[in-house]
Amino acid sequence: MNRQTFGHTRALAIACVVALGAAVAPAQATSGNHSAPGIAGTWRMVVTTFNCDTLVANPSFTSYLTFGADGSLIETTSSPLFQPGQRSAGHGFWQRTGRNFYRAVSEAFIQFTTVPPLPPLARGRQRIDQGIQMTGRDSIVIDATTTFFNVAGEVVTEGCARAVGERLE
Repeated sequence: MNRQTFGHTRALAIACVVALGAAVAPAQATSGNHSAPGIAGTWRMVVTTFNCDTLVANPSFTSYLTFGADGSLIETTSSPLFQPGQRSAGHGFWQRTGRNFYRAVSEAFIQFTTVPPLPPLARGRQRIDQGIQMTGRDSIVIDATTTFFNVAGEVVTEGCARAVGERLE
């Protein structure tokens, strides 16, 4: 390879690297920027569940919600309703429904049927359907319904929840 061809090849390679870097850099900057407005990021939630009909509330507990910039959702909970190891992390999706409004749906496995004295939960899955409102750049309020299914897919029990959260910084 002569010196001129080598120089052109090197210049072309550098141009390709610069172009690729410019194409990838904005995606990395926005996906990793937790100070950007919107719901993407991790949130610490204080959740209060209640009977949907009687509105009788249960003690509050903490959960974490992580909304990915790609619309994915991962959640975990410290709810005393579950025995250690009984519930998996939840996985799901979220979507914007208005200027400051979102909807999210997640499901988690219930690994085994509850042993008394806790309320009975059958082995199966839990589905949480959430309506979310951003009340500030770093604060959200969620109203949710929770449905528990047994392994046959039959509804075992349902409930409601309200949660308030702040962005984890």
